[in-house]
Amino acid sequence: MIPALGASSQRATTTAHRTAWTARSQCFRVCYVTQVRQATGAEWDAWQEDWRVRLERWYGQPDVPAEWATAQVQNRMAGRQSAAVTGTFALVSDETTVGILALRVVDQGGTKLAVLDDVLVRSEHRRLSHAGHALQFAANWALENEGGSLWVTTDPADEMHSAVFASYPIRAHQMIKRLSATEPLAEGLEGQSMSATEFEGWREEAVRGYAADMMDSGSMPANLAYTESARQFDHLLPDGLHTANHTFLSLYSNGEQVATNWIGHKYAPGTSWVYGVEVHENERGKGYGRAAMVIGEQATVDAGDTHLGLNVFGHNDVAISLYNGMGYRAYEYARSIDL
Repeated sequence: MIPALGASSQRATTTAHRTAWTARSQCFRVCYVTQVRQATGAEWDAWQEDWRVRLERWYGQPDVPAEWATAQVQNRMAGRQSAAVTGTFALVSDETTVGILALRVVDQGGTKLAVLDDVLVRSEHRRLSHAGHALQFAANWALENEGGSLWVTTDPADEMHSAVFASYPIRAHQMIKRLSATEPLAEGLEGQSMSATEFEGWREEAVRGYAADMMDSGSMPANLAYTESARQFDHLLPDGLHTANHTFLSLYSNGEQVATNWIGHKYAPGTSWVYGVEVHENERGKGYGRAAMVIGEQATVDAGDTHLGLNVFGHNDVAISLYNGMGYRAYEYARSIDL
């Protein structure tokens, strides 16, 4: 998420950080002071390269396409280019640089969000409250730059991330699975392409459902959720049912529609994406969610992709359990706090 320019061109909005910001840990004998100042050009360059290496290690797992992993890294590093405000800061203690902090502000659906791209404390300086002080600074910086919430993407496999961001609720899980042979459907179940009539009713329900998920997860306030949901659907589906590289599926049980699944193909290299899987309310608890995912996996294979990815909101324990049981692995957590 780093722009292709030098540190001298980085954008910062306030003068509050021209001098060091200082925090002091609560202690009895030794107090560790953390100062935060603008990173120098050399520090910015070193951090950018180190961050890229760490991202490659994060995403470059053996169960994903190499091109997919490269795309994830590039997307993370490119995110800062479109941000209206960015800041890269050095963490200093006793005149020693102990870490780095990278922040930005983005506009999402008319709401300003602050994003903590990276906070890194060198291993020999950890467990001395520096990360906690960095998060305090990040929250203050976000408020000064009109960010209503502070977001961070964390690695589910990184114990340090889990510890540092324990107070940040998980808003969403990003998951992925390598596909091989798909499961057979139970007797009486059948997957078919969605009809035009089914699509019309499905779209309106899907827009409302996604808006409700954003509200319930804390990702979007109620007064903006429906508008943002409709905007995203219009953007993704300019040709409705016939939009290229999208498959809309209905699951039938003994001739009655019981669930739907919307899959986008070529979402990332070798990867399709589950945009929305839904079981009719009066049909839940019967295994239809799993069956709807099975027909989505088959559609993915038929489209020539080898992997299927998805987003599940952090409050949806039932869906998370289903995906874990089907072999999906979380590769990102989206966490945030309201400010």
